[in-house]
Amino acid sequence: MKNIAIIVGAGSGERFGSYKQIEMINNKPVYKYSIDAFLDTDCFSQIILVVPNKLFSIISKQLTKERYSNVVVYEGGNTRAQSVYNAFSKIVKNENNKIFIHDAARPLISTKTILDLINFSKKEDAVVLAKKINETVKSVKKGQSKFTVDRSALWTAETPQVFNHKILQDVYEKKLDIIDEFSDEASLVEECGYKVKICENRSLNTKITTKEDLDLISKNMINNIFVGIGLDCHSLEKGSGIVLGGYKIKCNLKSVAHSDGDVLTHAIIDALCGALNLGDIGQHFPNTSKNKNISSIKLLKKIISLIPSNISIINIDASIVLNSPKISKYKSKIVSTLAPILKISESQISIKGITSNGLSFLDMKNGWGAEVIISLKQWN
Repeated sequence: MKNIAIIVGAGSGERFGSYKQIEMINNKPVYKYSIDAFLDTDCFSQIILVVPNKLFSIISKQLTKERYSNVVVYEGGNTRAQSVYNAFSKIVKNENNKIFIHDAARPLISTKTILDLINFSKKEDAVVLAKKINETVKSVKKGQSKFTVDRSALWTAETPQVFNHKILQDVYEKKLDIIDEFSDEASLVEECGYKVKICENRSLNTKITTKEDLDLISKNMINNIFVGIGLDCHSLEKGSGIVLGGYKIKCNLKSVAHSDGDVLTHAIIDALCGALNLGDIGQHFPNTSKNKNISSIKLLKKIISLIPSNISIINIDASIVLNSPKISKYKSKIVSTLAPILKISESQISIKGITSNGLSFLDMKNGWGAEVIISLKQWN
C-alpha cells in the first residue's frame, strides 16, 4: 500500500485579497508548512501540490531542493473539486493506494496528527479528520435566534481526508459531472453510499480564510521568546568617515578598531549571541590578522547563519551614542541596509540617536557607541 498526498492550494484568493497559499509566516510560505508536515512523516511515496496557473512557475522554483524531490506540482482547475480531480487523475491507478487530501490553507497540521491519521485509516476505506462541536449552536434567521441545535452529533470536518484509491475512482466515474456541488470529497463519497469514519482531532488546525486568521495562526506557531542585549564602544580619531549598520557616513572621523569599527553592527552581533547563548563577538571573531579591517556586515552574516531555522527576529531597538555627525538623516539608509541582511522588514528596526546634550561630565568628543536590544521568536 502506498500513501499519496494531494495538497490543494489552487485558490484564486479573491475573498482573502491575495494568494493566501504564498503568504509568509516566519519567512516561509503557507503551503510549505503542509508539505513539510507530510514529508516529515516519511510515509508518503508522492506528494502532489495543486496550484493556480499564475503561481505555477513561482512555486515550482521554490521546491527545487532535494528535500522536495518527491513533490510534484500541478495546475489546478476552476474549483477546489476540479483541482483535486486533476491531481487524482495524474496518479497511476492502484487500488491499494491511500489518498490523503489536505488544504494548503491549514498550515498548523502537524506531523503527529498525520501519523495518527495514517494509523487510524489503515483498516478504513474513508476517513475525515474532524472536531467535535462543544459550543452551543443556534439556528438563526434574519439575525434572530430561532432555536438551539442539538450539538451531540455535530462535528466540523477538517483535512486531511483519506480515501482508498478505488473509492475515489468509483465516485468520480459516477458523479464527475456534478462534483462542484459537494463541499468536500467526503460528502461526495457519502453521496455514493460509502461510510466515512471520523478521526477526532484535538489539535489546532485552523483554515486561513481572512487576514485575521493569518495573524492568529502566526501567533499560535510561536513557542518561545528570547531577548538579547548588545553593547559596543570605540574611540574616534580624524579620518574620512564611519560605518554604521553597514552604511558609510562621510565625515572627518573614523572609528578606531581592529575591524571597520561599526559599533551598531557589533552590538547587533552581541545581542544575537546573547539571545541565542552563543557566547560573544570576541569568541567568534578574535583580533587576528584574518579579521583585520574586516567588514562587520560580513561578521554579522556569519552569525545570522547560526540562527536555527525555527527562530526569527521580532524586532531590533538600537540607540547610537554620537555627538557628531547627527545620524537622523542617515537612519533610513542604515535601516534599508540592515533589513535584507537580517531577513526582516524595515519596520522591525528602530534606530535612535543620542548625544551628550552639553553635559560636561559626559565627554563624547573622542568616542562613540551603540546599545541594541533584540527580541527573537521560536516557532513550533
